Amino acid sequence: MKGDVLLIHPPVNFHLAKEPFMPSSRIGYGLLHIAACLLRRGFRVVVWNLDDAVRRGISPREVERGLKTINPIVIGVEMNWLNLSRGAVQTAEILKKLRPDIPTIIGGTHATIFSRSIVQKYHTIIDGVLTGEAEKTFLRLVENIEKKGIMGKVGGLVYFKDGQVRQISRKKDDLYENIDDIPPYTTKVIKHVTQGTPAETPFFQGIVGPSMAVETTRGPCRLKCIYCIGGRIDRVLGRCNFTTHSQKWIVDQINLLIEEGMKDLAFQDQPFLSGKTNLLELAKTLQREKIGEKLNGINMTAIPGILDGEVLEEMSKAGLTTIDYGVESGSNRILNLLNRPTSREVVLDAVKLTISKGVIPKTFWMTGLPGEKTQDLSETRDLILQTTKVGGIPWWITPLVIIPGTELFERSEDFGVKLRVKTFEDFTIYSNVWEKAVSWYPEAVSHETEHMNRYDILKASFDLKLEVYKRSGEIVQNFIKNYAEKVISFHSTLTVNLLEQIIRENLKNLLKAFF
Repeated sequence: MKGDVLLIHPPVNFHLAKEPFMPSSRIGYGLLHIAACLLRRGFRVVVWNLDDAVRRGISPREVERGLKTINPIVIGVEMNWLNLSRGAVQTAEILKKLRPDIPTIIGGTHATIFSRSIVQKYHTIIDGVLTGEAEKTFLRLVENIEKKGIMGKVGGLVYFKDGQVRQISRKKDDLYENIDDIPPYTTKVIKHVTQGTPAETPFFQGIVGPSMAVETTRGPCRLKCIYCIGGRIDRVLGRCNFTTHSQKWIVDQINLLIEEGMKDLAFQDQPFLSGKTNLLELAKTLQREKIGEKLNGINMTAIPGILDGEVLEEMSKAGLTTIDYGVESGSNRILNLLNRPTSREVVLDAVKLTISKGVIPKTFWMTGLPGEKTQDLSETRDLILQTTKVGGIPWWITPLVIIPGTELFERSEDFGVKLRVKTFEDFTIYSNVWEKAVSWYPEAVSHETEHMNRYDILKASFDLKLEVYKRSGEIVQNFIKNYAEKVISFHSTLTVNLLEQIIRENLKNLLKAFF
């Protein structure tokens, strides 16, 4: 019989007095795919959402009791995003005090970027950081520990030995070249810490019920937006070529999640880059499988202007209800500087086209962009308001956070940007701040520009939010009057009352969101 493996999604911070301003309730599907690979090889796997447990008031003693019921041979802790920095380290510290004999491994995108710094400072509580895509390498590490009692020479492993940080180089064979070889994940491995019973809503709340994200692609984005890590993700995770899952794999994953009670799904990676032919095939496959009839809705991300009317219509028929459009700015000058392949005119046309096909365009905007001036912010304000008149819903208006690994981070001075947050310890600020009624967090602004200090960046974001918030009633009324019927004509599970409730709640929460 194979041994137990415990995988943990950590809280933002064990010691915050209030809710974190950047919540951590979502378990990354990368962690769940690692679990799926272990299950396929016969290991018993338990996944804890420790963030949920901390919110419920769990104590270290209860964590210890939970550990005794599992008795894992190795523990993996997720540090996929910057707001998990402090909580992941705290989790490792607690685990090492309770069970110093069990190897604790950290992994994820943020852990990969700062792997050497993490190991240098925290090697007494963290046995190693496993960098890059880790489905295959974590399995090898677990098998080494089970058979030999040591982690062994696993590609991508960063560890501390003889007073220094060491790193084992990654090879091509350290990841699955054909990503269909990675099994679909199950949510049944997610358990409550103390009871060991299945956990509820393991990812996030969708339109009506629990929702999970489905992977459709991996590899670097061909677009090279200077603020986004997508175009450089090969340097971080190790996959050099963009690739897509087959239609069969995607449908198998979706059907598995539907069987497990999911009511909404999200494609939060880059299906929009897979090409028109592939997207139409996906839409037709979802229609044949009647996926839309089994769900309340599907969400996906895209850049305005990439999807044409035929793709939007077929995806809408397949169950697509919302698209997250990363507009970022209403200034063509700034969009060009960002290397963003869109424009004011394209954005407006994309919003009109999207809503005409029964899909709600959710728009996302940022302030504190390099080179941004008062005139650019005025153009952003105007475009936000124009999009609301033609069916768009402002979903997110926040300061830009400059992420390590991006071109903007690495060449900040060339873009007139002064970074305030650079090191791993600097980034723990995103674990240390609690939520306020209004998103005013000067300590969390990652940078200043040649035209805006951190307070200017915050004020610009807040002013734009306020412009939308003051018009929230008008925005809702306009959408319900002119566009709700079109959306419902494609999606019979939605109602006018439900659409109004969703839009009102988001506009109300707009003032609180930071990033």
